[in-house]
Amino acid sequence: MTELVRIKEIDGSRVLCTCSTSACKSCSGSGFCNIKIREIEVRNPRNLEVHPGDTIEIYLPPGKTIFAGFLVMIFPLLLFGLFFMLTGRIFPGTGEGIRVLAGVAGITAGFLISWAYSKLTNSRNIPEIVKVTDQE
Repeated sequence: MTELVRIKEIDGSRVLCTCSTSACKSCSGSGFCNIKIREIEVRNPRNLEVHPGDTIEIYLPPGKTIFAGFLVMIFPLLLFGLFFMLTGRIFPGTGEGIRVLAGVAGITAGFLISWAYSKLTNSRNIPEIVKVTDQE
């Protein structure tokens, strides 16, 4: 999947981008877009000549994008169900309130695992610059 973004700042090997292109303005997912709130870091493995203000095309591998969505949204919910059910099986007669608290602990564990995985694999999951475009 490719996206158009605008370069905000270049700091050594770090290229910080924001979404401020016409493609972003017409996007139907604009209400949920996280890039409008913050900057994203991209890699420049081809050493393309880029400058602040340039519009660039970045590549986000679909598999990694889908896996990231699963890890952040689905995995914690699965752990909620797992912790909820296991608490009932391991401790029979446990009230539903305790099982719900165990489920919340599962969601918390899911988010912590997601965060730790993200920190450990950060450099491998950074989008790459594909080309510099003239579009705005």
